Amino acid sequence: MGLIPDEVIAEIRMRADIVAVIGQHMQLRRAGRNWKGLCPFHGEKTPSFNVSPDKGFFYCFGCHKKGDVFTFVMEYQGKSFHETAEALAAQCGVAIPETQANPDAMRARSERAQMLEVNKLATQFFRETLAGAGGAPGRDYLAKRGTNDTMRDRFQLGYAPADWHALADFLKERRVDMEVAVKLGLVARQPRAGGFYDRFRDRLVCPVVVPGGEIAGFSARLVGDSPKDGDSGPVGAKYINSPESPVYKKSRLLFGLAQARESMGAKKRGVLVEGNFDVISMHQAGFDETVAPLGTALTAEQIELLRRMAPEVVLFYDGDRAGRVATRAALDLCLSGDVPVRVAWRSRGDDAVLDGQDPDTLLRDGRVDVEAMIRTARDGLEAYTYALIDAAKGAVNARAQILEHVAKLAQRVAEPLKRDVIAATLAMALDLDQGVVRNAIRGSGRESHDRTHDRPMPAEPVTVADPGVAAPIEEVDLVALLADHPSLLATADANGVFSLLTDARLRDMYSAALRGGSLMDLAPVHLPAASTKTFLEGRYASATDPQRQLLDMIAGLRNAQQQRRALELRRQLGEAQRRGDQHQARLLTEQLTEHHKTGR
Repeated sequence: MGLIPDEVIAEIRMRADIVAVIGQHMQLRRAGRNWKGLCPFHGEKTPSFNVSPDKGFFYCFGCHKKGDVFTFVMEYQGKSFHETAEALAAQCGVAIPETQANPDAMRARSERAQMLEVNKLATQFFRETLAGAGGAPGRDYLAKRGTNDTMRDRFQLGYAPADWHALADFLKERRVDMEVAVKLGLVARQPRAGGFYDRFRDRLVCPVVVPGGEIAGFSARLVGDSPKDGDSGPVGAKYINSPESPVYKKSRLLFGLAQARESMGAKKRGVLVEGNFDVISMHQAGFDETVAPLGTALTAEQIELLRRMAPEVVLFYDGDRAGRVATRAALDLCLSGDVPVRVAWRSRGDDAVLDGQDPDTLLRDGRVDVEAMIRTARDGLEAYTYALIDAAKGAVNARAQILEHVAKLAQRVAEPLKRDVIAATLAMALDLDQGVVRNAIRGSGRESHDRTHDRPMPAEPVTVADPGVAAPIEEVDLVALLADHPSLLATADANGVFSLLTDARLRDMYSAALRGGSLMDLAPVHLPAASTKTFLEGRYASATDPQRQLLDMIAGLRNAQQQRRALELRRQLGEAQRRGDQHQARLLTEQLTEHHKTGR
């Protein structure tokens, strides 16, 4: 693909619906002739992001980010101008003239564009295979699960045949760069024989579609009873997901989001389930506001996606022990992100058919009114409290232990009035004095939000340092780099820097900078001379690649945070074991295992 003519760019800009394009990534509401929403480039609770369809322009009164439809896609999705033009042209039906089309030209394009093109070809292969003579196992599996043709098309489902080279041969015939296919996890090298073999075999393939229609990756479910010889992934794994790549960041993606985003806005809620087929079954049953994480624990980035799309989240996880642990973790993230959350959770006193079942099974069983469960879902903290009470079955010291668990979640809630309401509810549920509950919620001595700057609380305690004590040097360096390159504040915020800062003074400065304050002016006010010197000497002003340096610093702080989290979990586990609290010890062991697997 060569240069795109100016007149074609002008036509794309004229025909692209800026409200529709931006609305794929956040919830917009009409405000007169314009549209408003929560800015995707900085954290905020009051909408300050405005879109003018008449002018084809957006502007945020909070962080002052502005531009046209091209600017938004480039900034938000990290695409080049050429990639943006191609994506917008496809959406609005503008043909871009082909100036050259050969393998050399394809290799010359950016890695991201190549990857998206290869994923598109793979999706075509999987879908055609499912529809053809070789797709009978996949069709039989869908029939067994009750998945209809409408859902098959809606989710672009496909089938990877039980063949070692079918996809590899297909891609070679289309002269695809096989090294790109390896990076995408579609094929792997054959170390002895040479060449490539398919990673996905005898699997029902679910493409992960992002808003805008691109295929970021795949989640493939085994169709047979057990993995084939040499199958990738751990023995017995039902699902194989695409590996991390420039286009597939599973911590920032949700399965079904592209299909659910419009319904989320219309129904003013997002329903969160655990698995791909839970999502598909929920959509088939009419709950087309449903999404799921991709085979890993829920992340803060995914919660932020939901926050932009819907006013509240309903958790509808599996009813087994693992589902309860996952629900607790999701509650924590929702409360930390100030996302209203409810739980459609079954108690042990319900009909036995409800116990331990996932949404897909409940829907196919037919004896359960899932619509009523979603509609009457309890407030998140209340549901979790009653579930713990139900599980404790009157055990000695149960109330104290339950209060300890729930109080830690309640500390995430920002507004004092809301915390008082929670305290009253918990007091009634646990048959305790409200004062006792309030004291437990205040017990750690830290607030769930920074009141002045209204930013989410980090995932660990904040160090409230003596004004004369130097701040952690790694954190000082990162904020100092932002002082020299304030244009990178949006990148820092998108990567969750606030949650990585443990020094309260640096958090204050960072929050003020997001609202337009100068870090150079703030440093002498908040920090001692030893730390302020780093800001004033401008050591990062001449950095050749400040964005890469910032990302490296973020990775270092995140790694340190993960190590501290592991140590804290081990400490809590030791305490639980010493006091003989087997229930808490099991929960902590599961959390520690998940932490080792996912780094969260």
